[in-house]
Amino acid sequence: MENFKVLQKLGRGSQGSVFLVQDKRDDVKYVLKKVECTDETQANKAFKEANALQTLQHPYVCGYKEFFVNWDREESAMYVCIIMEYYKLGDMDRVLKQKRRSKEHIEELLLKKWLGQMVEALCFVHDRKVIHRDLKPSNIFMKDDLSISIGDFGVATVMGDIRTMTRTAVGTMNWMAPEILEATSPQYDERSDVWSLGCIILEMATCGFMDQAEMSTILFQLKGSPQIVEDVLENVSKHYSADLCQLIRVMLRRAFHQRPTCKDLLLYPYVQECLGLTNSPLFKGAKDSGEKSNAAKPLPTAEGVSGVLKYMKQNISVHECQTQSLQYFVEQTKNHDQALKDDVKKAVMDTMKVHMTSVEIQTLACHVLGNAAVIASEGDILFSKQFISPVCLAMRSHAGSPELQCAATAFLMTLSSDEEAAEVIGAEGGIQDILAAMRTFPKELELVSNCCIALWSLSVVEKNTQIITEERGLQDILIALDNHGQCKDLCEAACSALWSLSMEDQNINYMADGNAAELVLQSLKTHIMEVGVVKYAFAALSSMAESEEILAFQIANTDSGLQGIPIIMEALKKHPDNSELVENAATLLMELANYPDICAELLSQKVVETMTNLKVQHISNEDVSVALNSALVIISGGKLGQSRPISSRARAGSASVIRKH
Repeated sequence: MENFKVLQKLGRGSQGSVFLVQDKRDDVKYVLKKVECTDETQANKAFKEANALQTLQHPYVCGYKEFFVNWDREESAMYVCIIMEYYKLGDMDRVLKQKRRSKEHIEELLLKKWLGQMVEALCFVHDRKVIHRDLKPSNIFMKDDLSISIGDFGVATVMGDIRTMTRTAVGTMNWMAPEILEATSPQYDERSDVWSLGCIILEMATCGFMDQAEMSTILFQLKGSPQIVEDVLENVSKHYSADLCQLIRVMLRRAFHQRPTCKDLLLYPYVQECLGLTNSPLFKGAKDSGEKSNAAKPLPTAEGVSGVLKYMKQNISVHECQTQSLQYFVEQTKNHDQALKDDVKKAVMDTMKVHMTSVEIQTLACHVLGNAAVIASEGDILFSKQFISPVCLAMRSHAGSPELQCAATAFLMTLSSDEEAAEVIGAEGGIQDILAAMRTFPKELELVSNCCIALWSLSVVEKNTQIITEERGLQDILIALDNHGQCKDLCEAACSALWSLSMEDQNINYMADGNAAELVLQSLKTHIMEVGVVKYAFAALSSMAESEEILAFQIANTDSGLQGIPIIMEALKKHPDNSELVENAATLLMELANYPDICAELLSQKVVETMTNLKVQHISNEDVSVALNSALVIISGGKLGQSRPISSRARAGSASVIRKH
């Protein structure tokens, strides 16, 4: 300490005190951070760790001048002292406070510049096996040229004991990843820094309309509720691009293994644009754009598939050659009558990886894979992580393209009927990608229909149902029903998905709070002649009625005055020959009849007479007969005995048997 003069105390953080000091040797000002150690052993260990940080020489990383251990006689404590660069313009926290006071938005171009610099800096330190672990706006310093410098690696990185990590969490938990706060022994890796980066970018994108107290609450709550992110992004999307919103979604993936590393972020075209603004050495976009204009040799269509495949491989880096080849394969597969060999599928995947920044190539590739998947047999390589993961990445990389989102969701929709593929889609974050597409383009009928069908099939896997529930996917399905109630296929898929999702009690609560019953009844009324819609609408309604009294009464009489019982009976009479539909209807009527007021309405609609006739008609079908008889006993005022059929919610668990695309 004899070489430094303390000018003033700048503050105190969760790990130590911060001072502005002046080097007596050259009069240059620095920042001194003093971190208390428990004993000499810990201090020596920390000193060795700290010395390693002096190798972190990078334009966007705060420089470390010196580290030393100091015994403070007055406080009778030992400290590791970290001397670092001083930034007179302050930090990002100061910038955000100024913007909030004036309710001024940060221009997206400037935000992109800072984002690119932060990604470059984190990639640099992560490559050297250093994790920040305390990334927040107050640790991002502003240079004179308004570029940034990430600093304060010294505390959380150097002081790696549990005591220090606990104290760190107290002061900065708003920016900390959920896996750190949930674990008994906190576990860190580089993706924890990516979560913190996502929080910082979210703060930047909201400073024009959200104050510090609101933002602090949001940052704390989003660890437990992914829907919080969506609520905020709804406002962010009014000022910033869809690609930025999608990038924030991805960085704030609550599931640890689904969150990208900083190296993964380099694959995103939006991040590449950010890196390009400062001519970063990590910028890779120039190569693809440069070869895009090269003159391409004619496509050898006369040589057939083998000739085009050879041409595709030989010209892998030439944009025009790849688009021509992919267009050829789209035409070859569009009628679903020609299977592609594995070498063609792998070539399509290779070009996706090389041309990740091209939305045209990504879209064409998804069309080819989607067409091929329609006729793919069980065990096909298309159903593997090797193909699912890059398609999900393409969705995240080009969130603003409805054409790509539609082609990619069609591919995932087709694969989702295979249970193993459905598990991979869930594990790779595909469910969140599907929901993001629905939220970004709620009016795109084909896209939203693909998503509803995919969610229906994916929800057969229990883990996927939990993910959809955590992400509030049920609300997106209800929005789809509201927006596209005239589409038969969408209504059938949405009703089926609601039936499957009703297995989760949390979803039942959402249904009761929302207008689920009314939307399903409206679908039933609109498509009363469509067997699929009616069958799954009955199944969804019976599950609602069984689970929640409020929902039962909402089915009988909605807030808008829609009368459910007459609609149900009319639909039943339109399809008396369909045994599965009749069984679902009987289960629904039985659940409704458990409530005296509703039972009276059923009797007034001559339900007993209708069901008695149906019982005669289906006397040879034991399952239908049992369901009809049980319903008749309750409606007629008797007591339900052992003949009660399996509940609608239990039967939802076997939905994989009757999935349909």
